[in-house]
Amino acid sequence: MSYDYIVSQYLAYIKDITLEGCKAEEIFDYFKDKLNIVSKEGCDKPYIKVYKNNRLYFSYYGIPAINEFWPFLNALVRISNNVIQLDEKEKELAANIYGNIKLFVTPDCTKCPIAAELLYQLPILNSNISLEIIDVTTYDDLGKKYRVLNVPKIVLNEKTEIPGSFPPTIILKMLAKGSEQH
Repeated sequence: MSYDYIVSQYLAYIKDITLEGCKAEEIFDYFKDKLNIVSKEGCDKPYIKVYKNNRLYFSYYGIPAINEFWPFLNALVRISNNVIQLDEKEKELAANIYGNIKLFVTPDCTKCPIAAELLYQLPILNSNISLEIIDVTTYDDLGKKYRVLNVPKIVLNEKTEIPGSFPPTIILKMLAKGSEQH
């Protein structure tokens, strides 16, 4: 199945974004006429970094596919238009989070897109957050390093581990609490 028509609809809302990456041509091809694309050489595995106005919003280690493709596209639209779809309590919690967040996913995980949709919004709201989405089917070495037995899994600042299948408010409360301990 081709996603060309759907991606072309998304492209009407994606602007002022730079995609930098390596071995990501299958994604870059969708955006090559609309966005600034910076292809790097010399990597072992694919990755994509998403910038707006020289600010890194998130890094995706792997290629967003299957269930991870839609949250990736939604994130590009949100970043392009500075849109956050969180309620006031969630925004308040997100403002108290800082540091590095790693979200471990697989393309066929059905709960991962829910966690991704939430976490992609955090760097838009809070510039003290760096976000990495890691596909453990591609980056199995990182999956082993962080003892990823189930996905989604969230790791904050290399020490706080959170199962990603909780409701958004619970995840945000745990991330805020983990930020206090840092």
